Amino acid sequence: DSYPDAFLHISVDASGSMNGDKWKKTMTSVVAMAKAIDMISNVDLVISFRSTQASGRGYRSRSYQSYPLILIAYDSRKDSFTKVKTLFKYLDVAGTTPEGLCFEAIMNDMISSERDKESYFLNFSDGMPAFNNKGINYTGETALNHTKKMVKEFRNKGIKVLSYFISSERSKNRYRLESKYFKTMYGSDSQHIDVTSVMAVAKTMNKKFLEK
Repeated sequence: DSYPDAFLHISVDASGSMNGDKWKKTMTSVVAMAKAIDMISNVDLVISFRSTQASGRGYRSRSYQSYPLILIAYDSRKDSFTKVKTLFKYLDVAGTTPEGLCFEAIMNDMISSERDKESYFLNFSDGMPAFNNKGINYTGETALNHTKKMVKEFRNKGIKVLSYFISSERSKNRYRLESKYFKTMYGSDSQHIDVTSVMAVAKTMNKKFLEK
């Protein structure tokens, strides 16, 4: 109550590579935070999921096209926590990782509707952005640098950023490479912790909330 009203947007990578244990760990953490914030009167919360949506009759058909997708799954300003309890268990992963391509829409919503509040952007992701369709090849350095640019725009607009790197059991070389790429996109605001430890997540979130 001693701090200004706050708006937190949690954005979750729901691409196919988040399947399995990474998805369960992430959803455990997201639901725990949603429950905690539900009991705080001066913090609003939006939870979104990023993936891709395909249209057309098949990958090889002329009508086929794929698009970046954002699902706004929960908005505490108009949804009750019952929505999280009853529907989140049905959410699953699919598609690729449009990452920065989705961030502009999120940013616009945060800025336009929450000018009188402290704004925070919390991201869960498992590494490299990758998205392709007939008009876009969003991979490699192009995707890394674009995502980095969008994260910088969050900060330039006064939005505080925290990004969690969700890893799995892989080779040390692969992990080092993914960590390096993640650091490129999110800089000092990136964290690699056990997301099933609610206390660890709470500690990093509290540090961000209490920054002046």
